[in-house]
Amino acid sequence: MTSKNNLNESLKKLTDIVHWFDEQKEVDVEAGLDKVKEGAVLIKSCRERLKAIENEFEEIQKEIDDSVAGV
Repeated sequence: MTSKNNLNESLKKLTDIVHWFDEQKEVDVEAGLDKVKEGAVLIKSCRERLKAIENEFEEIQKEIDDSVAGV
């Protein structure tokens, strides 16, 4: 499984959690707590992956800048 799939799957799971809360008439506190914990783990994972993506973009930009400066 690629990192892209992990990010997409995490975002889908977060969306599913939001929908779960939206659909509840009466939230089971224990089930809600489990969903919040799961969401927190997913958010942390997404942040880490997005930071890695940002770093990749910065490296590409540096390579472009270096190649242009060397021309």
